Amino acid sequence: MAYFPFIIDIEDMDCLIVGGGNMALHKTGILAEYNVNIHIVAMSVCDSLIKLAESSKRIDIKQKKFDGEDINGMDFVVAAAGDKALGLYISKMCKERKIPVNVVDIKEACSFIFPAIIHKEPVLAAISTGGSSPALAADIKKSVREVIPGYYSSLAVNLEKARKYVIKNTDNASTRKQVFEKLVLYGKEHNGEVTEDIARKIIKECKG
Repeated sequence: MAYFPFIIDIEDMDCLIVGGGNMALHKTGILAEYNVNIHIVAMSVCDSLIKLAESSKRIDIKQKKFDGEDINGMDFVVAAAGDKALGLYISKMCKERKIPVNVVDIKEACSFIFPAIIHKEPVLAAISTGGSSPALAADIKKSVREVIPGYYSSLAVNLEKARKYVIKNTDNASTRKQVFEKLVLYGKEHNGEVTEDIARKIIKECKG
């Protein structure tokens, strides 16, 4: 497998999750944070998953046996029933239809995998071992989280605002790069604070 870490916007996408136990609950909980429309199909659904669905208009449950029609119209599929034969069947169907699919605990059946995620809006870091060891990915995630300052979230938001001003008020890529680097350094030294006045001052310094 040659996994590439695309970062894509999945808001309002439709996802089918096949399964109603703890694995399905875990995947549903992750995806629910990204405003995905989640469609769950399973013969039996655990109480925690039912409660989660009741608390969100974006989650619906059909207590029934999976059939091929269930993947119609889906943007991606997660097979989380803990049934290897079913998982391989779902994977085959999805791959034939070019629908991204994740089969929990069967690496070779997946066309995409879930990374360990650190999300401090809008900063997002995804860590993966290519499906080799989710436990190692989780351990790396813990180590990385400890070195990401809490103010990085506000710093990213402030830098986005400053970026528009910098682009509008500079005329070449070299100057912009220098300005952006100085703004990041300033923000790190001032707990995430970056203002338009600071951007104006740094642009003036970089232009000489």
